[in-house]
Amino acid sequence: MTGRGAAARRARVVGVSLALAVAALAMPNSGAALGAPGDPKDDKAEYAKLKKRADALAKEYRGELLSLDETKQAARRAEANADRLSREYETARGAVGRLAASSYMTGQLDTVPMVTSGDTGRAVHDAAVVEHLARNNGRKIENLRTLTDQAARAREDARAKLAAVRKEIDDLEGQRDRVRKLLAKYKPEKPVQSGRPDGAGGGTKSPIMGNTMTPRMRTVMQEIDAKFGPFPAIGCARPGDPQDHGSGRACDFMENANGQMPSASAQAHGDRVAQYVIDNASRLGIKYVIWKQRIYDMRGSGGWRGMEDRGGITQNHFDHVHVSVL
Repeated sequence: MTGRGAAARRARVVGVSLALAVAALAMPNSGAALGAPGDPKDDKAEYAKLKKRADALAKEYRGELLSLDETKQAARRAEANADRLSREYETARGAVGRLAASSYMTGQLDTVPMVTSGDTGRAVHDAAVVEHLARNNGRKIENLRTLTDQAARAREDARAKLAAVRKEIDDLEGQRDRVRKLLAKYKPEKPVQSGRPDGAGGGTKSPIMGNTMTPRMRTVMQEIDAKFGPFPAIGCARPGDPQDHGSGRACDFMENANGQMPSASAQAHGDRVAQYVIDNASRLGIKYVIWKQRIYDMRGSGGWRGMEDRGGITQNHFDHVHVSVL
């Protein structure tokens, strides 16, 4: 074999390896791009540790850590999205790698500068590989680039959500002494049925739906109704609800009962109701308030926290003020 032929063959073999390397390096590894921990397995292990802490808090703080639950769910969704995009990226990367190898093996990389017999160490250049693949397989390359960006952003989002879970747990754990005193003051209560039919006020200005609740919730409901009623409706017990409505510890003070966005005056009224409950939370034994896709949990360090979009006006609490008691 001539020196030129041998050089060409060696160049082609080196080119196969280089093409695969180019494909492999198209996406920086998650550790380099996003910082430690670089391995998604580390994120899953961290989430497992945080979940254990969150479960312990929920048990100690009498359940219904709604904001934390939503933050955890958002972190799980973000992690699942990152995993899915990573799998799609790996599939696309493999396809591009095979394309590059095939192009070299069949001698189609005519634009790659072949080395002379005196320069066998350099073989081929990365740029020529990418140029050839981009020219002849532009859609596959562009798809890989897109998936590279999407996968990196998804992993970054998942880690940001994980950090939010960690921050919220740290905040709740930091309030442990105060929360213990609060829970000691307000012992658990069982719901009591009033005997009045749904829709009847029974001494309130507003019609009551689900007229079964704990004595504490009834006291709070009557006080809010007396000060701010009548409301279009007050919805309390919902049998089968896994959260506070099911245990008689929550009521919804409706500002619009038709599933529509309340008027400006009704929204201002809801603002006053929510603020009154917050201002009197310690006296009334309030656990949390939800209003306008935000939650104010009395067991945290204070302040409104945004909530995930649940998909509608009522689901996002734009038409009612939700009040839960301890």
